[in-house]
Amino acid sequence: MRNTLPLASIRCLTYNHEQYIRQCLDGFVMQKTNFPFEIIIHDDASTDKTAEIIREYAEKYSNIHAILETENQYSKHDGSLARIVNQAIRGKYVALCEGDDYWTDPYKLQKQVDFLENHSEYAICSHRYKQYFQKEGRMNAEIYPVRISDGMSFDLSFLIRGGWLFQPLSVMFRRSALELEEYSKYEIHIDVVWLYSILKRGKGYCMPDVMGVYRIHDAGVWSSLNL
Repeated sequence: MRNTLPLASIRCLTYNHEQYIRQCLDGFVMQKTNFPFEIIIHDDASTDKTAEIIREYAEKYSNIHAILETENQYSKHDGSLARIVNQAIRGKYVALCEGDDYWTDPYKLQKQVDFLENHSEYAICSHRYKQYFQKEGRMNAEIYPVRISDGMSFDLSFLIRGGWLFQPLSVMFRRSALELEEYSKYEIHIDVVWLYSILKRGKGYCMPDVMGVYRIHDAGVWSSLNL
């Protein structure tokens, strides 16, 4: 499958996501598209069974490219994690999803690729999502972003003013809009940095479709922080 050039690449980072990774991977492999896509999944030397589960899926699905570290790259703070993953990406479009989040719509990739293929002035496309509170075992009734039921276009000025229509699990962007090699040089990879870079090269659009779930749990890198 690595001999077939994919139109889209799924970029997934995992670390100790044994509880969640199957649901995440199931959301990837259920995607129905009229184009080839690849799944780049990077496990950063998990100490649980995350890597074992990834191997199981990689053996079953030929479009999964698993990068299983034996040494934790994130702790180096030298950009090695992003560099390793970005070098593996080959698609024209890049979709993001962390290993503890998941997609719920089997046509998510198709919808976002179709939009970007038909709207050259847009560099990034996101969609609405739900939140799941792991500790409580409860799905939030609210749909995010709120008040975007009809979809919404946005630009760089919207981001600068503090507008936020994203979780990584909802994002697909043009690979040409973000210089991955340059971005890999930064030690800290904050969402707003790459979003700023992308929106300098084109507009964004938030689709009204609800196509994924953002999981909030104590071990989450961002959801566990007290702002």
